[in-house]
Order: sequence, then C-alpha cells, then structure tokens
Amino acid sequence: MKRTDALAEAAEILRAPSETTKRRILLAVNLILGGLFAAWIAYNLATAGRLPDPGRDNWLMPLMVLINLASAAYNGAVLSHRREATEQLDTLWRVASLLILYVLCLSVVHQNPNTATSLLVDQFLSVISIFLTGLLLGRWAALGWFGVTLLSLYVAVQNLGSDFVYTLMTSAEVAALQQSGEAALNARTQQALDEHLLPLPVSLYAVVSGLFATITLAATWFEAGLLRGLVDKLPVALTKIEEGAVEQARLEEENTRLSAELDVAQRIQAMVLPNEDELAAVPGMEIAARMVPATEVGGDLYDVLVQPDGSVCLVIGDVTDHGLRSGVVMLMAQSAVRSALEESGVDLARTLVRANSILYQNVQVRMRDAMSRNLTLSLLHYRDGRLRVAGYHESVIVVRRQGAPEFVKTSGLGTWVGLMDDIDGLLGVEELSLDPGDLVVLYTDGATEAMNPAGEEFGPARIADIVAELRDQPAQAIVDALFQRIHDWMAGAALEDDISLLVARCAKEPPP
Repeated sequence: MKRTDALAEAAEILRAPSETTKRRILLAVNLILGGLFAAWIAYNLATAGRLPDPGRDNWLMPLMVLINLASAAYNGAVLSHRREATEQLDTLWRVASLLILYVLCLSVVHQNPNTATSLLVDQFLSVISIFLTGLLLGRWAALGWFGVTLLSLYVAVQNLGSDFVYTLMTSAEVAALQQSGEAALNARTQQALDEHLLPLPVSLYAVVSGLFATITLAATWFEAGLLRGLVDKLPVALTKIEEGAVEQARLEEENTRLSAELDVAQRIQAMVLPNEDELAAVPGMEIAARMVPATEVGGDLYDVLVQPDGSVCLVIGDVTDHGLRSGVVMLMAQSAVRSALEESGVDLARTLVRANSILYQNVQVRMRDAMSRNLTLSLLHYRDGRLRVAGYHESVIVVRRQGAPEFVKTSGLGTWVGLMDDIDGLLGVEELSLDPGDLVVLYTDGATEAMNPAGEEFGPARIADIVAELRDQPAQAIVDALFQRIHDWMAGAALEDDISLLVARCAKEPPP
C-alpha cells in the first residue's frame, strides 16, 4: 500500500507541471482566437454591415468567440488560483475548444467563396489544431485529426481541379483588372512572364501544406508521449531510488561506525604518546614533542622512556603510509620497543632486532598486509652527556650552544624494521657527546617533505636553521615555532603526510 501511494504521488508530481503548461497554452490560444474572431466580426459589421457568408458566419463565428473566451475565463481563474480545477470542466473546455476549431477548419476550406484564401487559412488552422489535439487529448487523437486534415485537403484539391493555379497580383492590379478588359489581362500576363512570376499549382501547395501538417504531427507525437513514458518508468525509477536510499543509509551507518572506530583509535594513540607532564618529569633533559596526523590516525611514532638507572631513551619512527592500519602498526611498534628495551637492558641493537622480529610476525605474517607496512626507526640513548644512536631514520640534528647545526646520518645504522624476519648484522651504533644546553632534534619526513605552492620541500636544513635561531628558547617554544613555520610554508594546504617533531635539550647540570 505504501509503495502504491508513493507511485501515485510521484506520478502526480510529474503530471502537475505538464498540466499547468497545457492549461497556459490553451489559455493563450483561446485568447488569441477569441480576440481575433471578435475583431473580425466587428470589422465586417462596421465596414460591410454583414459577415461574408451569413449562412455560415452568423452562427459559427459568434460560437467560436463564445467558446474560446469562456474557456479562457475558466483556465485563467484556475491558473490564478481563484477557483479549483475539475476533471469534468477541464475535459469540457478542451473538447469544446477543439471541436469548434475542427468545424472552422472544415467550413473554411469547403464553404469559403474566396478560393485563394481558403487553403491558406486551412493550413494555418490545421497546424494549430493538430498541435492542440496532441497536447490536450493525446497523440492518437492528433493522429486521427491529422488523417482528417489530409482527407479534407485532398477533397478540396479535387474540387478545385488539378489545373487550378494561384497567380500573384497586387490589390491595385486586381482592382484595375476588374475595371478593364481582355487587353489589360493579357498585358498583366506578359508582365508576369517577364518577371518570372510563375503561377503556383494547387498540387504543389497541397504537398507543402501536407508537409507542414506532418512535421507538426511528428513533433506533437513525441512530445505527447513524453509524460506517458515518464509515468510508465516510475516503478523502475522508484525501485532504484529505494535501493539507493537503502544503500545510502547503510553507508551512513558504516561511516558512523568507522568514524567512531577512528575516534577511538585516535584517542588510544593520543593516550600512548607521552604527555606534557611525563615529558616535564624526564630527568636531565628538557623535552617537547608533538605529532599532527594527516588523517584521523597517524603512522608516526615517538616516545620518551626513562630507564631504571635514570638514563633516557628517545624513540622516533615512521610507518609507511598513514591512516588506521598504519596507526595500528605504530601502536604495535611502540609496544614492541618498550618490551624489547626491557629485555635487552638498553642494548639498542638487540632492541631493534627483537622489535623487528615482533613486527614482522604481526604485520607480514598475521596481518598479511597488502601494503607490506614497515617503518624507519631510530633509538637514542642519553646518559651522562653521552648520546648513542642506532637504527635507520631521518638524520638526527644536533644544535649545540655555539656553532653550526650538525647532522648525524642514520643510513648506515640500520634498515627498515618489519620488512624482513631478521636484521641482525645490519645495525650500527654511533656515539657522540653532548654538553649542557645542546639540543637534539628528531622529526619525520612529513616535516621535511612539506611543500610550498612552488613545489619546494621544507627540508632538514630549514629545520636546523630555525632551531639554531631559537636555540635559547624553551623546547616547547621551538616545537611550536617549527610547526608554525611549516604551516606558513605550506600556505594552508592540506597535510600529505604525518608530521612529528621532538626537541630535547640537555640539562644545565647532568643528573647525579
């Protein structure tokens, strides 16, 4: 029942504009024909005192005016919302307007004493009547009247005879010929020959008239069938709309669920990253860090792990790609590094070997990740002014209290983590000294590869220069400034990759 009501309502929605257009067209035709014939009656009565053919015109012409103006009054009232339309009155005035037009067409061509104008008027009226019949009653009715029109035209031509011709003359010439004799007529005929004004055979006129009527029927036929075709297709269209609505609702529900899951994952990721209170409590170092994901969940990793002996391990990593699955791998990596550090006793190489083994089994074997997600991962261990670096990642930037920034390249200190089952033998450790006030800067490639509108990358050198410029500022101020400079560099463009930055300053006094 609900579907039937929906079909009926949809059909009515489609019909309403069409019905309004039809009513407007009929109103215009009613006003034109009613006004035209009213003026014609008035002109003839004023100039001749009678209508040209009293036996026909005295009843047909007033009836023509009356029906058209009455139909115009009804349709005008409906369109202006001064009255409601009814199916009975709609049918009455449509049929009446067409019938009186049909009668006029037939009477003009078969009862008009002026042969020269009868076929011309008949052609004009036939084209109008075919169009209106198709518009108001349907294309089959238009086809029927088209047949009547051709038959009427054929009878009219047969009555005139195939030798009948139209001769082009001005009104002045006609008046002159009426007052002159055969000599003037012969002279006018010779002039017509000199001017190449050939008489128009009635058969040619009949062909042209039939062609006009055929073209009108063709246009009316297809236009009248348009709405019917739309209504016939409504059940299929409504089914597709219902299917689309169900699919849209399913997608909206799925999007809501995924959004909730992403929100949970984002919260979990934020919870496992070290917060400001934890960073402030790190002994011997002033540390600030931030990660901004390109999507809801990022694939960057950083961590600060205080060891039982008071030393500090810094972790920086970047999982390939970004998004939820990369975020899951990031959480696995963080957990694996924490566990491996405890097992190895802060042996950086052994920690990386163990973390690699765990991630390889989880990502490549169990998850069967089609992206083969892995990560670059560097571990830094700071104790008593000594910094050890292991693992492959972006270069570590060291900005000392004096002098130019230094870059510790990590390409020779390891390989991708989680890509192969064993990386033992592919790792190295580099050690350097740090003085109180020296800065260590860790970052992911989202920062260095951020592009400006000209397609230029931000680059590690700019990071180093900015840190050197602000080396006397607090670590948090340096991190904030770096993010602001990167944002300005990108000119408001969306992030293409996650960005992580960590700045660590050695304390003025080393821990006891």
